[in-house]
Amino acid sequence: MSADPNILLIVLDCVRYDGLHCLGNARAVTPRLDALAERGRVFHQARSAAVWTLPSHASLFTGLHPRQHGVNHDHRWLARHIPTLAEALSRLGYQTAAFSTNAWVGPHFGLDRGFENFYALWRIFPGMGARPFPWWEKALRKRVLERRDKGAAKLNRYVQRWWRRERDRERPFFLFALYLDAHLPYRPPRGYAEQVLDRAALRAARRANQDAWAYMAGEVEMTAEDFQGLRGLYDAEIRYVDHKLGELLDFLQEVGALENTLVIVTADHGENIGEHGLMDHQYCVYDTLARVPLILHHPALAPDSQDYAPAQLTDLFPTILHFIGRSDLITLPGRSLLDSAASRSDPAHPSDSFQVIQYTAPHRHRFARRHPHFDPASRGFDRTFDAIVMDGYKLIRSNRGEIELYDLARDAAESVNLAARQPQRAAKLAAALDAWLETHAPAASGRSGLALDDGLEQHLRALGYL
Repeated sequence: MSADPNILLIVLDCVRYDGLHCLGNARAVTPRLDALAERGRVFHQARSAAVWTLPSHASLFTGLHPRQHGVNHDHRWLARHIPTLAEALSRLGYQTAAFSTNAWVGPHFGLDRGFENFYALWRIFPGMGARPFPWWEKALRKRVLERRDKGAAKLNRYVQRWWRRERDRERPFFLFALYLDAHLPYRPPRGYAEQVLDRAALRAARRANQDAWAYMAGEVEMTAEDFQGLRGLYDAEIRYVDHKLGELLDFLQEVGALENTLVIVTADHGENIGEHGLMDHQYCVYDTLARVPLILHHPALAPDSQDYAPAQLTDLFPTILHFIGRSDLITLPGRSLLDSAASRSDPAHPSDSFQVIQYTAPHRHRFARRHPHFDPASRGFDRTFDAIVMDGYKLIRSNRGEIELYDLARDAAESVNLAARQPQRAAKLAAALDAWLETHAPAASGRSGLALDDGLEQHLRALGYL
């Protein structure tokens, strides 16, 4: 049996930083994640490099920012010359397996590269991968097989099946698992919403509009009570994900798989539930989307360790290589989060390092298809953004040249734009952002990806992406 450490990377789709009770959620919906945090290292200033699934996972798997890997809504294919984490670990002798419940993370977009086993769990038969996705399969899955579960239970079953049938105990493993259940629409399994909302509040929440684009196009009015109800349903979904994640960890513990395993739990992005006049996860780079939970656990790491240094999902590739003693394998722009010199545990003294978040191609297609009389530009939904977080402040710059500046310590909701009041600080951050952009060359334009069959296109459209 190999003595090299195993790697377990778990991504919670759409789970924002304050979705976890230990990170600020007033509702105690994450007992298993809270317990893991008590035993591990928690990064309180973790942010994604992108704000929706495809570019975020491309950054996670390559260690590159969206500008560098070039994957976005207009260019959906990860170029083959860009090495991935799974490829690197496979070359080092790791057995690699992925369990994805989101079609954006899979073979149609080049994100299955390097995985010896890739389970496309949005399919009835997960081994079908990039094969055509007929309408009847989507209908059967949605209406019968997964009416109240977006794939979490199925993911756990397939991990256990993989362990029994495919696991090679002579090699360390790299296991990637993506849970989709917190994604819109919020329809938690029976019993979970009842843990969060009383009967009257639950009835009201279920009546609230969940069509994000209808709301953002101004075709549906929503009240504060509507959003409170949706937040309750969202928290119930997170409660269910926490339960299923706990089941997965229990299984791996029972089979002895966690004794020498680095467990990483994070999210690809957060979620807007009425904040900034937005729903879902598009059209901005505010911390409701950019800031994510990040927990690392291994028996060799100090328990209950709180880290307030800036961290990004682009840091996870170098962190994993550092942990297994192979930092020499590839040069990446991120840093190892296990480098004590780069971390700082005092929230009153932020690190000198910074974070960059990008939204490189806006989603206009949903409006054009379902709300043809609405002009996305009228609400700024045609903009792209670059943002930098440094010295406790965040500067956001749109492709129109609009500048926003926020003091995150005093204004975590990013509600007071200080750009006009603090022009020198805004100029300093803008200069740092310009310097970063100059030294991080954009990816060459590539193909947009394989043509999507009608069924997969309809599936992604139902998730709000097309």
